[in-house]
Amino acid sequence: MDNKTPYNIDAEESILGGILLAHNASAIVSNILSIEAFYLFSHQAIYKAALALYNKNKAVDAMTVSTWLADQKLIEKVGGQPKLAQLMSRTVSTVNIDRYSELVLEKYQRRQLIQVGREIAELGYDTTSELETIFEQSESKVFNLTTNKLERFAPKSISDCLVNVVNKLEKGVSPALSTGLKDLDALIGGLIIQDLIVIAARPSMGKSWLACYLSSYIADTIKKPVVFFSAEMSTEQLTKRFLSMHTGIDSMRLMHNQIYEDEYDQLVAGLASLKELPIIIDDTPATELTPNKIRSVLRRIQSEKGELGLVILDYIQKLGDRAAGNRAQAIGKYSGACKDIAKTFNTPFVVNAQINRGVEGQSNKRPSMADIKDSGDIEQDMDLGLLLYRDEYYKSDTDDKGIMEIIVGKNRNGLTGTCKVLLDLSVGKFTNLERY
Repeated sequence: MDNKTPYNIDAEESILGGILLAHNASAIVSNILSIEAFYLFSHQAIYKAALALYNKNKAVDAMTVSTWLADQKLIEKVGGQPKLAQLMSRTVSTVNIDRYSELVLEKYQRRQLIQVGREIAELGYDTTSELETIFEQSESKVFNLTTNKLERFAPKSISDCLVNVVNKLEKGVSPALSTGLKDLDALIGGLIIQDLIVIAARPSMGKSWLACYLSSYIADTIKKPVVFFSAEMSTEQLTKRFLSMHTGIDSMRLMHNQIYEDEYDQLVAGLASLKELPIIIDDTPATELTPNKIRSVLRRIQSEKGELGLVILDYIQKLGDRAAGNRAQAIGKYSGACKDIAKTFNTPFVVNAQINRGVEGQSNKRPSMADIKDSGDIEQDMDLGLLLYRDEYYKSDTDDKGIMEIIVGKNRNGLTGTCKVLLDLSVGKFTNLERY
């Protein structure tokens, strides 16, 4: 054995001895250590045997493990019966076995870090790949180390899944984030973690304002980072929208750096509240905003600031090669990637999308899911589809002035239907509509 390589043989032997003697030790260790976490091949093989038996709800002891290893023609390779006897003489209480497991895990992660360092060094010598690709691959390797206890997405038995579900039911833990709009929440149950949520509308309907509202509300209520990828507006333009929401100062005047003397107190108060919110804006140009770029930004933010609260992309049809022959197929790749990102980072991902101009020629201009521009796979990939409509945009004499209809066109986890909210477009203020 290489004396420089990080490992802890005593801890490995104590853990395996505990597994052979204590019936509940396998349940504890299996949630902490993978097979590869053990340094010696013999220890990996014995642990693999114990996991195979445990996952089949069979007894795990010296006899069953020995039989399994013999059936796999591994018993002699691990040292035979003397090895198992040696392990059983080095027992550890199940009260402390998780601590020993953490020691083994720490050594394993150090070995992984050394290996990743070598792989990154090799990437540095690879002049055939673009430097951006090298950075992405390198960052991904390090990120995978920092997030890996046991793989979050490893296959799980239904019994393990039920334990998790029942725990959340008993604690009343909601998988969704409230939008603050009670009629919308009544329909959709909130923004569900790991869901891809598409907000689609024609220009000037208010989809960017809704994205800003959700960013601000969720950042304020759960105090977790909200990351806003603005492929359309610059950081300055988007910041002024947020500032308008928090100060009540007309957004058009803020865009032109115009405020009235009597608005300075509002400005100061709004600045004070807005700067405390964990909102992070990325205005990478649309042609450069790739799924890899999004992942890279989110990894860094999660590493620095912790678990994400929400991710926003405004808007998806701005991305990619806009001259591509099959735009629907190109956009479909982005929507699929956004869904994967939502699962990877365990956060709702809200994506804004445009509606085809064909609805302008309809007598009823309320959009449907089929009206989403370059839809392709977007409808298939989304978990929740919200379509926006404001009657006053088309009818100056409407009774629904200042009202936005939010049409739930698709809801994988709940109801479809329509709700109405009040919207002041001058400052992006959304409020519940008490009666309609």
